[in-house]
Amino acid sequence: MNRNIGPLISRRGVLGVGAGLAASVVGMPYLRAQPTTVQIGLATRTWFPSVVAQTAVDQELFEKEGLNAELTVYQSGGEAFNAVAAGAADVISSGPAQVAIGREQDVPSRIVGNLCNGFFGWKLIVPVDSDIEDVGELAGANVGITSAGSATDALAQWAMAEFGIEFNNVPVGGAGLVPNLLSGNVAAAVLYSPLSFQVEQEGDGRAILDFGTAIPEHLVAGWVASEQYIEANPDVLQRTMNALYGGLVYLQENRDDAVRIIAEVNGIPEGVAEQEYQEVFLNLVADGAMNVDLADRALEILRLAGFTGYDQPEMIFTTDFPPVPTQA
Repeated sequence: MNRNIGPLISRRGVLGVGAGLAASVVGMPYLRAQPTTVQIGLATRTWFPSVVAQTAVDQELFEKEGLNAELTVYQSGGEAFNAVAAGAADVISSGPAQVAIGREQDVPSRIVGNLCNGFFGWKLIVPVDSDIEDVGELAGANVGITSAGSATDALAQWAMAEFGIEFNNVPVGGAGLVPNLLSGNVAAAVLYSPLSFQVEQEGDGRAILDFGTAIPEHLVAGWVASEQYIEANPDVLQRTMNALYGGLVYLQENRDDAVRIIAEVNGIPEGVAEQEYQEVFLNLVADGAMNVDLADRALEILRLAGFTGYDQPEMIFTTDFPPVPTQA
């Protein structure tokens, strides 16, 4: 197995999966067909879709589907969505917030594969020595998020609505969440796993709110493509889903290897990776299934978070690409 972790860690790291499929032409020698390239945008490095995509690359699942996958890591979900809107990415890791906001701005896209029905491991965390004990005490404070319109922004807005307070959302990028929290630039931060698990295990922070248990089951995250790409490349998109979900199935069925991969890709201790595997990866949706009820609840939560626009849940996803996971 050739695992190349380094390029994924860089912000614009591009990973090539290369080798074409042999094709037979009547009356001619075997020729090697050029694989189709698919550009996959990852909202941030330390989020489970990045591990899933990297695993699909490492297990040569895209190659088995006749694809060449190029992975690009962005600073946030908002930046990744801008990439798919601009045509710089074909498929991105994202969620209903970006899709709904995009449709309001005449940038139509859809979730083409569901990954998660809960914000497992997402927490509102304060420094371990903070005097703040509950969410209500954050009134008027600065709270770190990745970017405006991101999932961290939506959760922060939801917390304000749920607890009847106002605080200031401060965009610091995915890489800036923990440094700004520990330096005191923000009083709290919305952290996703495994960052949340690592900060807690290392004794640097403590959670005052667990979004995974506080919010009912709903459509949280998945793979997103623009409607233009969906219409123009249905076969490539289907094969892309097959490879990506093949990566997820491999992780769920191979615990020891999965923990090691999670630790390597995220640059975290194996103890943190173990918690990430148990609490997040085993709860991911391996068949990509979703429905209107899950999408409607997602929009309802966005409305609680202050989003008053898009209200057509059936338009933010499509079930036309059920994955047939590629076998490693």
